[in-house]
Amino acid sequence: MPPWVAFVPRLSSFLKARGINPISTSFRYRNATVLRLSRLNLRCASTHISPTAINYRPNIPPRNEDIHNALSELGGSAAAYVNISRLQLALRGLATQDAATRIAVLGLNGQLSAQKLARLLLADPLGAEGQWERELGDTSDEDGRALLLRFGDETDARTPSPLYRTLSIPSRILQTHNLEVLVSTLNISAANVGVSSTAENSKDAVLVPKVETTSTKGLPVPYPVHKSLVLGEGIDSAVAYGRFTSDLVDEAGNMIKVAFDLPPTLEESTQAGLSACSMVNVAVGTRSLDKFRESITNSQIYEQGWFRSGMPILSQWLVQDLQPSDPIHPAMKAMIKSIVDDVVVDITKEESRPLSSLTTSTTPQEIAKAVLGHLEDWAEKSHTELRDQLDEAFTSRNWHKLSWWKLFWRVDDVSMITSEILERRWLVDAEKDAIYLAGRMSQAGFPQDVQYTSDEPVQDQPTLPDEIETPKTDVSTEVRQPQPWPSQIATGRAELLDATIPALQALAQRLVLTTFSTTSLSSAISALLYVSVSSFSVFEASAVAALGLTFSLRRMQNLWESSREMWQAETREEGRKTLKHTEDVVRMIIRRSQKPQTVEDDGVQQRMRARESVEKVREALRRM
Repeated sequence: MPPWVAFVPRLSSFLKARGINPISTSFRYRNATVLRLSRLNLRCASTHISPTAINYRPNIPPRNEDIHNALSELGGSAAAYVNISRLQLALRGLATQDAATRIAVLGLNGQLSAQKLARLLLADPLGAEGQWERELGDTSDEDGRALLLRFGDETDARTPSPLYRTLSIPSRILQTHNLEVLVSTLNISAANVGVSSTAENSKDAVLVPKVETTSTKGLPVPYPVHKSLVLGEGIDSAVAYGRFTSDLVDEAGNMIKVAFDLPPTLEESTQAGLSACSMVNVAVGTRSLDKFRESITNSQIYEQGWFRSGMPILSQWLVQDLQPSDPIHPAMKAMIKSIVDDVVVDITKEESRPLSSLTTSTTPQEIAKAVLGHLEDWAEKSHTELRDQLDEAFTSRNWHKLSWWKLFWRVDDVSMITSEILERRWLVDAEKDAIYLAGRMSQAGFPQDVQYTSDEPVQDQPTLPDEIETPKTDVSTEVRQPQPWPSQIATGRAELLDATIPALQALAQRLVLTTFSTTSLSSAISALLYVSVSSFSVFEASAVAALGLTFSLRRMQNLWESSREMWQAETREEGRKTLKHTEDVVRMIIRRSQKPQTVEDDGVQQRMRARESVEKVREALRRM
């Protein structure tokens, strides 16, 4: 008896699992008319979903109306928590009588390995190698786009698409189970995947792969699928996928299958068919398929190599949950249940976020104590800066340029020198540190604007000596808006610049003018006495002029030096008042605020509506 006869029973069961009828006298396909009608129906049910498809209201089968309406309501009430691409795919599947099932074959290390795996899953071992198989294994025809495998004749005209290249494949598996297979890449590796990736993001990346397109300037377009088969090569890809997905495999259930291309074992694979991960060897599977196509006498070699490659497990997973049922097949139910479960998980995370912040945050008393500690440090540094910087400024060369005897040629520099002292020496670092302290308080939740009352300390206005006349202005009825407390230093500096420097400049000019006038008047009187009174000698007349000059210079010296000293004292005092006022305001904020302000959760109603929509979808699923 030939050796291949004993292999016939096992081959028969293997072909049945792949959707091929072994009892048929020949493995020819149906006639051309039936094939064209099948292709037409499949294409109508598997067009790419547009972003506005969720608002489209097709002729929904009566058996699917309840679940379709519940899902549509879920898309409106839980838009912030639902994956719109997957929801659109589910709605489109419920809106047609016989919608195609999308399955993605994604390569971790490139698309070519995924193409070779798709070829093994869809190839007919009893038929000759087709042109589509050679195209899947050809690397020279790659243009960076994904591949969409649909049932049909290889000679069919392919409508160009910017999203993917389309291949028509006369595969019995695609026809029997109404499948579409998207072959693309997941674009992850051990070098570019960070440990911060979350399971929910990776789950969306696997079940909603991004298709690169040139028509949208390289922007990826989501292409949702019902199931995904992820293929990695070697141990490095397994580590990269583990870092990328976290606990994704357990959450996704049977919708995601992971296979790693590893060296084959010496014996047939004994992996469990329900396992989420499996080991395959594409090269061994390809050689086994080629051997069987050379001659049917190599059936035993094919059987051993095929099972060693681990392909039977993937073939079984490919058609699992795709059996026809009323009203929808199990894969569609699993997808809808996954969408609903993801919404519930996202809502739960959103609701638990304020609770986790409360459990990890410190008490209001501890926060207030910490802020007061920072305030005391700031006050000590600021008072030290005020003393040291002003001491240095009032002993500098620029300040000595305003001595009374230099005032005749430096009178126009009074405003410049005094303004420079205030802008560069007066609480510059204290103002910056106050902003940092305000940031700490804002982060802790304390308010930034303060309404002042009569019982609160108010900063006094700067004053000048009696000799300095300040300009009078009308009383303003304008109500000043509350300002954040760090602006007190800037406001104090601005008030000093506006109120004291113009008056000091005016005093210097008036003293110079008065000194020149007094000196000129005394000189004129001295000359008049010398001319009119013959008994007055030149010495006696000059004494009158010298007396006037001395009086005017002495008066100028006394008034100017006194005003300078008073301006120095006023500048120091206003600095201390500003620092004390700022410190009082901070303490008032802490005293008035019993606890830091918390942001009110305004999404409670939205989450309640989303949960109600989830329950409606689950109830519709139970009724089905």
